Amino acid sequence: MSGAAGRDRWLVVTGISGSGRTTALHALEDLGWYCIDNLPPSLLPHLHDTLRASPYHGVAIGLDVRTADTHGSFEQAFDDLRARGVDLTLLYLDCSDEVLVRRFGETRRRHPLLAAGSIPAAIAAERRQMMTMRERTTLVVDTSALNIHQLKAHIADLFGTAQTDRTQLRVNLVSFGFKHGSPRDADWMFDVRGLLNPHFVPELRPRSGSDADVASYVLESDDGAALLSQLLATLRLVLPLHRREGRVLVTVAIGCTGGRHRSVAIAEALAAALSADGEDLVSVQHRDRDRLRVSV
Repeated sequence: MSGAAGRDRWLVVTGISGSGRTTALHALEDLGWYCIDNLPPSLLPHLHDTLRASPYHGVAIGLDVRTADTHGSFEQAFDDLRARGVDLTLLYLDCSDEVLVRRFGETRRRHPLLAAGSIPAAIAAERRQMMTMRERTTLVVDTSALNIHQLKAHIADLFGTAQTDRTQLRVNLVSFGFKHGSPRDADWMFDVRGLLNPHFVPELRPRSGSDADVASYVLESDDGAALLSQLLATLRLVLPLHRREGRVLVTVAIGCTGGRHRSVAIAEALAAALSADGEDLVSVQHRDRDRLRVSV
């Protein structure tokens, strides 16, 4: 997309330092977006005036805690852009504290709020300062389990050239194990630990919920069939509401204890049913299914 068709499509990329903002901007640049990092929010309307007649796929602006937390100026700038008819999306990248501490240790980069003391203290201070921005955001991506290449691929899925119809809604179903931590970017989270556990069936234990026998064991029980029906009814109710809200991504997390059997089977069954319903874009991620250690 370029010229008049694309010049009012803007994306603000922000979030917690170390969560991948720079990587996301590089991915967007590769996709044909005009990218600027850490432009003061008060200058965004002026940038819109400058780029009004320029051809591009879209405009992506990176904001970190130093530029995003400027006494509410970003809210005024965003409202100004929307009043001009700009299609503005806020992408907030998040990550677990544990992974952030490790990333800063590996890269030896300085956290922008390191004056707060230690890296954990700086992260905590940043989360407090970014809360207003976080509350304004309807698109959150958790990068805790993503490497650079996976994050770039995810950005391409969300904002690539084929993703031009803003009426489309991507539904991302994520299976996970509670013992490994809950996903930070889930809009909806369902606990399926009450279902019969294939882990306790010797012939099913080494398999996963992607296996037909394991899926049958989970889904064909009375509780499994009833729960699947209720979850599907809930999603059929709320997804049109999210689409009407203008969301481009809804993440639905399905959790069991280890993330290998029950959550996988339920997530895949939901994905199949939603695709059959005609949902625009449905994807499934099994965060913990293939961990080397098989967990209950």
